[in-house]
Amino acid sequence: MSETSIEEISAQKEEDPLLDLAKKHFGASFLFPYQRLVICSTLEACGYYGPERAEETNPHRIIILPTGAGKSLCFSLPALIMEKPTLILYPLLGLMADQERRFREAGMGCSVLRGGQGQEEREKIWGALEKGELKVLLSNPETLLTEAVMSKLKGIKPGHLVIDETHTVSEWGDTFRPAYLRLREIILETGVPMVSAYTATASPRILERLKEIIFSGLEPALVSANPDRPNITYRVLPVLSKARTLAGLLGKGPEALERPALVFCRSRAGAQLTARDLREALGSREVFFYHAGLSREEKQSIEAWFFSSRTGILAATCAYGMGVDKPDIRTVVHRDIPPTVEAYLQESGRGGRDKEPARAVLLYSPEDLAQDKSLGPEKPPDSVSPMVAYALQTSRCRREFLLSLLGAPSDSCMGCDVCDEEVVGEYEGFDEISRLIRVSSGASSLSRLVRIAQGRVNYRSMKERLFLERGFGLLSGWREEEIEEALEGLLRGGILKRRKSFLGTRYVLSRKEPRLL
Repeated sequence: MSETSIEEISAQKEEDPLLDLAKKHFGASFLFPYQRLVICSTLEACGYYGPERAEETNPHRIIILPTGAGKSLCFSLPALIMEKPTLILYPLLGLMADQERRFREAGMGCSVLRGGQGQEEREKIWGALEKGELKVLLSNPETLLTEAVMSKLKGIKPGHLVIDETHTVSEWGDTFRPAYLRLREIILETGVPMVSAYTATASPRILERLKEIIFSGLEPALVSANPDRPNITYRVLPVLSKARTLAGLLGKGPEALERPALVFCRSRAGAQLTARDLREALGSREVFFYHAGLSREEKQSIEAWFFSSRTGILAATCAYGMGVDKPDIRTVVHRDIPPTVEAYLQESGRGGRDKEPARAVLLYSPEDLAQDKSLGPEKPPDSVSPMVAYALQTSRCRREFLLSLLGAPSDSCMGCDVCDEEVVGEYEGFDEISRLIRVSSGASSLSRLVRIAQGRVNYRSMKERLFLERGFGLLSGWREEEIEEALEGLLRGGILKRRKSFLGTRYVLSRKEPRLL
């Protein structure tokens, strides 16, 4: 072969139109193999490669890709190419707004169809769709399930229905979002020929429920990548005062973890209280809270702050678990035990989306265990709910345990407290509180116990002669709020008991110790 021909061959550029479009519109420098698989199968099903290949391709799919794997590109790129518009359903308005911004930055016509819109705004959207100006329409089931909207969608005939964050179909549809149980009705009424359900995690039980609700009698194709996030290290901590533990984990002491940090809380009130406590304990203004009760302007302001912050802490409900993608979150702490393994992996997966190391820490207290209905007095340890079992067990690799709940294999552990032999098997402060209860006399109120335990020498402690108590100062390094939280949690957990007699109220420890397996 001549030298000239070698140069000619070297100069030839292998055509990759999908990657070229991904680079131009979405800034992607490469496509993962599973992204190509999903994108190409979507285009095949819609007839992009010809009617013969469309007939051979299953138009209904469940796609399971781990957080940070670029699943949005899997439906965004086909939406750019397809002639008919793509209808995408999201569970949260904030998530819709963020995705709308991304589509517009990519140069794609996009609108949001939501409740509360006026007639003029709606007509503008329908007009743009009819003219072919919109590639994407974002909405939710509640908005679509109205006679006026359904009638318009029938005429427009979207080419592809995408249901993102599909794990919420089962988790929320069976509780507070019944419209999700009517997705099959939307599919049949609109006549959409292709349906793709996307999620980052789904156990076999959730998969069967999704098939029942969305596909009803049809067998969707399943595309599933390994849900493991090897750059995340998992850890579980039994605690009596979550405020104290969080301040230690996110402060500047030897136990401090790297920031930015995200703290997930069960409730809106819990997120606000956690943010307030951390601000006070750390003396930092770089702490905010986020939940669905905030106004759109407040959410956008907090999202913008957290996205650009390198040291911030955000206390949030699950509303952020499907929110803005911040790539450099180094630590995700769950203040409360999440309801499902899907929720836990979705939310802990907010960390380390830049592929750099991140930590996922789960806290649990005796109160958490008492609230779990599977931990009744007659229930054996093997009957507990999956996430409680994950928290309590201390002998099996955390990563393997989580993946097994999803029916996924685990080849090796890249980091967890069990494999690293760093399991914490005791509640901090429980030994001191046990001694305090045994040796303190005349403790007729919880506040008195708190003052004895903290051991602060002041006028009140001198007047009440608290310094004479043998338990005085046993928890001198704790704040009053932390001791109070620990004692109240033990009360609600059934470990600390109030005993009333003619001599007054006393506190005693029950024989039931805080449960550790």
